[in-house]
Amino acid sequence: MDFLRVLDAVRAITGRRGEDHFMDQPAPLLILRSDQTGHKIVMVHDALLGKAVLESPAYRQYNFVEKILSVAKPERTAWIRRFCAAGLIMIDGDEHQRRRLDMDAVLDRCVDRLIGLPPAKMAAVLETAIGKSPRPSARDVSRALVRLLFSECITAITGKETHLPEAALFSIDFFNPFPTLSTLYRADAAIATCCEAIDLEPLGEAEQAAILSLMVMGVSPIDAMLTAMMNAAITAVRAGQDAQEALRQVRGVDAYSIVATNFVMRECVAETTVAGEKIAPGDILYLFLGSASGCPFSRLNAMPFGAGQHSCSGAKLTFTMLGIVRAALQGSIAMVGRVEPSDVEQGKASAFLTYSVSGPKNLPA
Repeated sequence: MDFLRVLDAVRAITGRRGEDHFMDQPAPLLILRSDQTGHKIVMVHDALLGKAVLESPAYRQYNFVEKILSVAKPERTAWIRRFCAAGLIMIDGDEHQRRRLDMDAVLDRCVDRLIGLPPAKMAAVLETAIGKSPRPSARDVSRALVRLLFSECITAITGKETHLPEAALFSIDFFNPFPTLSTLYRADAAIATCCEAIDLEPLGEAEQAAILSLMVMGVSPIDAMLTAMMNAAITAVRAGQDAQEALRQVRGVDAYSIVATNFVMRECVAETTVAGEKIAPGDILYLFLGSASGCPFSRLNAMPFGAGQHSCSGAKLTFTMLGIVRAALQGSIAMVGRVEPSDVEQGKASAFLTYSVSGPKNLPA
């Protein structure tokens, strides 16, 4: 069956990835052919090839939820449908550009609020998260920071003090090649819980689109990057490095070194070629945002914010969030040794990097 072969091909990369690299693949492309449609399904393992696809007018955004939504109960997927209709991800052309300008203006308000966030507020959340249990995990600490950062962003958009519900915020996850009905229903219920806390309905179109996009596409990548940042700090402190050296290790963790979004999908609309392979209208491409070469990600082999018309609007906001957390760690680096590192979750064909709930089995002394 098509979906099993596609899942296996995606899982061969995302399900065995490391924190800073994808497993080496033997060729830049993997070609599958659909038994149902005859179209090709192409895994693009090389980031430079993927960048060319993203910048080419021969491709459009692939609506990976269209088929499952056609059989899903509308009342149990209302928020996901609203996200697809109001946001940028499923829209192309002039309308995409119009919405993008509106989205950028809203996200700039988030950046301004975070820049003005009192350092003591972030430091207090960090220290509380580290001291919450005898051996908290990097993932747990990250989630406390993510909740604060995104609550502050929502406050900037709505003008009302907001505290996002933690359990619901981290349950919004349906970005995988073939989301199931249960996955969609669970994610939709989580979005509904968050939107009730936000009071979304009175807001304008751009504000609603920005909030939904932040929750659906922003939380998971930032959570992964902050977990990786905590892991770097823990490793440095446990290795006996002084505070200055530990912070230097933390500064080395960014969107390019982690690539928290594994892949994006595109559909061909005009015949073209990729690495000499003919690509016809209707063919689907999975574009991995870091080269699957086994080498650590860097600016030379990664594009964490994508490219072309659909490049990530949240790049500036991401850099701002990472900078705020680095600054907060300066005053708490001595406490980091009490935190357990978190392992990358294995075996998932997911669009985002995720970490296991439990810590690693073999911890450094």
